[in-house]
Amino acid sequence: MNRLIQQRAHMIDLSHTLRDEVFRGLSDADLEFSPGGTAPTLRGLLLEQADVQAAYAESFRTLKLKFGEATPAGHQSIQELRERFAGLDAELIAALETLSDDDLRRPHDPRGLKAPGYTVETSYYTYRESVLIFAARASVYLRALNREVPTLMKSFVG
Repeated sequence: MNRLIQQRAHMIDLSHTLRDEVFRGLSDADLEFSPGGTAPTLRGLLLEQADVQAAYAESFRTLKLKFGEATPAGHQSIQELRERFAGLDAELIAALETLSDDDLRRPHDPRGLKAPGYTVETSYYTYRESVLIFAARASVYLRALNREVPTLMKSFVG
């Protein structure tokens, strides 16, 4: 077991719990809400985060980060989205568990920027930050829907 899983598995679980807090108190009809302009619907925001997680899970298997492997956008219910995230959570953990400590130090230059020191482990932290950014964005949607922002979300993103 690599040191990331040994030392940070609780952070992964907490990040995913934070993401799942968005679903509390929502109805399927709420998924169609958009705050306006070019902002996606709440469903679109959730699907976007699912795509980000899928890309990172795949990158931990292949060491190549490639966005665009879209989650089907059909008329997915809250339950279907929760199931999608549960599957992605399992994929991400399984991919991270296969890595050795040496793998964590390998270069991982997903955007072709030739960023020195950008490793597989750095990509994990970048993924985690994407969950925090998602939670902040989702809190705006919840407020616009006049829904209570869950305490866990408030403690992380205000």
